[in-house]
Amino acid sequence: MFKLIRKNIFLILAIIIFIYIVLCDILMTASITMNMCFAFAIILMIILQYLINNPIDEEKDEPKFIYIFIKISTFLFFFAIIFAIAFNCLYPKNYIKDKNYDYIIVFGAGVTQGKNQIMNSRLDTAILYAKKYKRCKFVLTGAKGEDEPIAEAIYMKNYMVERGVDDRNILVEPFSINTSENVFNSLKLIKEDIIKRNSRENIITRPFKNDFEKFDLDFVNIGFMSSEFHLTRINLMAKKLGIYHPYVIPCETKLFYRPYLYLREDLSLFKAFALNQIEF
Repeated sequence: MFKLIRKNIFLILAIIIFIYIVLCDILMTASITMNMCFAFAIILMIILQYLINNPIDEEKDEPKFIYIFIKISTFLFFFAIIFAIAFNCLYPKNYIKDKNYDYIIVFGAGVTQGKNQIMNSRLDTAILYAKKYKRCKFVLTGAKGEDEPIAEAIYMKNYMVERGVDDRNILVEPFSINTSENVFNSLKLIKEDIIKRNSRENIITRPFKNDFEKFDLDFVNIGFMSSEFHLTRINLMAKKLGIYHPYVIPCETKLFYRPYLYLREDLSLFKAFALNQIEF
């Protein structure tokens, strides 16, 4: 049995990955890009298994470079994935869970009937903060996707208000369609709210710098709240926008989903790096 498994290890891994991705797509919102990426990986693994079980006959002058190309491509693919996961997990972040923040930005995660586990986990964490720190304001960010009934930010506000959070402490940002926009538009909304509060209550007297590329908000305690796998990208994007020591607040994610979500986040990290949206 062990010998059979060892002989077909890449085929077995391909089948396991396929089943796992299908289950995650059923239980959560599916990612077309993610599925295409892993379909490519599964095909590579199946071809590699075939080539291993059917060695190239050099006497017949069969092209050996095909085997070499497939093998290198497969291992490079998984090396890149493992490297990105390790970077995501190990990148140093300012985890401060119990802190009296002035603002907490809560990131949306898709609104789909019966598939809101990740979103609700973030909101439940936000509600705990709202009950403990009465003066903290929450910026709820996320637009309405094509397959979503309402904007993520609106869903988030309704969820929190229904559970006792004062809507006067909630700022809604329903226009951002990706994490980069989430961070930028939320910081912009915080800056606008500070200016309004300053003129109304004379709370903060320090003037803002006239810099439209970076936010001068280092005198405000801002927390970035999202799932653990999401926080590295948020951290790097916040630094890019002038929040040089961002505080991040992790939210619990079920163990079963973590491999899928970290893998999906890898693709987003590569994309953010390619688009120059992050700063190390």
